[in-house]
Amino acid sequence: MLVVVGGGCFGSYHARQLVKAVRAGALPGERLLVVDRSPACAASREFASAPEVTVVAAGWLEFLREWLAGGGACPEDQVVPAPLAPHLLWEWLAGELGAERVPAPDGWRLPYEVPGRSGERYLSAAGWTCPATCVEPAHCPALHAPRDWDLAGVIEERARDLGYRPAVFRCVHLAYGVGGVRVGELLGARERAAPGRRILVATSSRCHAAVGALRIGGRG
Repeated sequence: MLVVVGGGCFGSYHARQLVKAVRAGALPGERLLVVDRSPACAASREFASAPEVTVVAAGWLEFLREWLAGGGACPEDQVVPAPLAPHLLWEWLAGELGAERVPAPDGWRLPYEVPGRSGERYLSAAGWTCPATCVEPAHCPALHAPRDWDLAGVIEERARDLGYRPAVFRCVHLAYGVGGVRVGELLGARERAAPGRRILVATSSRCHAAVGALRIGGRG
């Protein structure tokens, strides 16, 4: 199962690419759930006759909580995040752990670092606008040279240096420029959390990330 967050412009694009991949045999047998608050979203119209796609009218966080808690999700299922959106997986993990969301550390010394409205930070190891279909190849087409970074790894290392436990959800390429996060990673992060710990939560590809911090009560 592939859960596409959002049924507007970006979510419809992601679903379109994934449906192509399913029909071309790149993702054989996969089915899509597109989640959007509006039952009249663009995806509901575009994929009304697509047997591979079901559109669910629900808030993103509400759906994620119920789907992951209700036993309907399998570890190999994938969540396809929405760009230009709140840091959904940070919000989800905070709710699951009863943790306080606190501002993420700054000073990442990356080409792009912008604070969000709720204390999260949006990072990029690329100092340019990447194409929507970029698969983050080893040889970067913007640099015309090897890509010598992995932002998810950078975040994990700095988290430990700062005294955080990293919970880095890697968004890995699935097909046709669309990436997803394995449900097993989400469930594992929830199980590994311990009282009294600070956690740095990131949703990260090799080049782009959203980062937030959590504080869990109790003694570590």
